[in-house]
Amino acid sequence: MRPILQLPNKNNTSLYVANLIAERMDFSIEKIGLSDFDNINSLIENKDAALLIIGLNSNKEIQSYLNKCRELRIPYIFVKNEIPNNFNIENIILPITNLEEEREKGPFSSSFARHFNCPITIYQPKDYGSKAATNIEAMKVLFDSLSLKYIVKKGEKDSNGIELEAGLLNNNTQNNILIISASRDYGLDDIIFGPKERKIIKNTNIPTMLINPRGDLYALCD
Repeated sequence: MRPILQLPNKNNTSLYVANLIAERMDFSIEKIGLSDFDNINSLIENKDAALLIIGLNSNKEIQSYLNKCRELRIPYIFVKNEIPNNFNIENIILPITNLEEEREKGPFSSSFARHFNCPITIYQPKDYGSKAATNIEAMKVLFDSLSLKYIVKKGEKDSNGIELEAGLLNNNTQNNILIISASRDYGLDDIIFGPKERKIIKNTNIPTMLINPRGDLYALCD
């Protein structure tokens, strides 16, 4: 049984989310500490971990964890103290951009949808080009093959802002999980002002799962 690695936070909401996912997806849970992040990649490889859940106590912690998780081959979920004790996953919030790596969101979102028997809400950016629409069509083919329920909503923001828009639109809906991609590289603006994923995590309260843009990702589960 593959483990979920769980970093506790003040209200232990990260453990609540870890228990919820472990029960539905047949994982075990292993608690980790701050010192484990010094060698988090090796720890994940050695334990064949399926998922990392990071409990946040403060927005000041976000960038430090983002920096340590940039090379991970598994998804990692940020959980704040504010989520309710009766949290459940009843909807997958899935914004899709024009980047090629967005298609990596498909297997992970479909896995959650199957195990939690919940729909997927796809957010389509207001782009001039067709790349995002093509990515969404690929998602739909996958979801249709698995008989999953989904809807597509058109956003007001382009690919640069659709992930934050989707998060904010669902910020007051308790039983959601948001799936986004981590930045490929940090540019100068990202280093000075922070990458887009930090802004998303900072401004939303729902659990947010990040997927790194790399071609050798571990599958979450069968």
